[in-house]
Amino acid sequence: MQDLNLKLYKPRLLQALNEDDPDRRTEFCEWVLDSFEEDSTLLDRTLWTDEAIFKVNGRVNRHNCVYWSDTNPHLVIEQELNVPQVVVWGGDNIIPQLEEHSSFQTMIWQQGGAPPHYGQIVRDYLDDTFLHWIGRRGTIEWPPRSPDLTLCDFSLWGILKDRVYAQNPCNTNHLKSLIEQEFISINDDIELCQKICRSVADRCQMCINTEG
Repeated sequence: MQDLNLKLYKPRLLQALNEDDPDRRTEFCEWVLDSFEEDSTLLDRTLWTDEAIFKVNGRVNRHNCVYWSDTNPHLVIEQELNVPQVVVWGGDNIIPQLEEHSSFQTMIWQQGGAPPHYGQIVRDYLDDTFLHWIGRRGTIEWPPRSPDLTLCDFSLWGILKDRVYAQNPCNTNHLKSLIEQEFISINDDIELCQKICRSVADRCQMCINTEG
């Protein structure tokens, strides 16, 4: 392709930030690193939660999707409409089980900032259940628009979708079965889970280095 004077371009998804977001991101990252320095178990006992959409037709693997052109094509990828899908929540319905765990009082819950997660009844429940929780108006403020700092976004969903879609789900029931199966597989891989959790510290340091 060099003979044709073409360059390779990869599509990237970036999260737009508001003007004050870098400061809020930096403040959160500094809290993480300071707390992690005082207690190395911090990230192991943080419970990260999030939701994602899984579609029956799978997704484009952007890692292997490249374009050759003499100029940046600024390609827009159109989505199909009305594709059967499943909304998956990571972390739901586990609090009753966690309460039986001996270290429950030291656990930190991370809550997303979407409107359904921000209701007063939800925040009251988290205040009554956890000594500390990360989120919108939580005891630890979560910086919005920071998918690069929560392991569900930067790791879990990508791993899960790659594994699920590799098995070509044929309908929503099959899709649900594969998701449950792969969730169990990931959860049983303690070494992988710990590696992902502790990588948050590295990401926080990079965020601070780039001023949010």
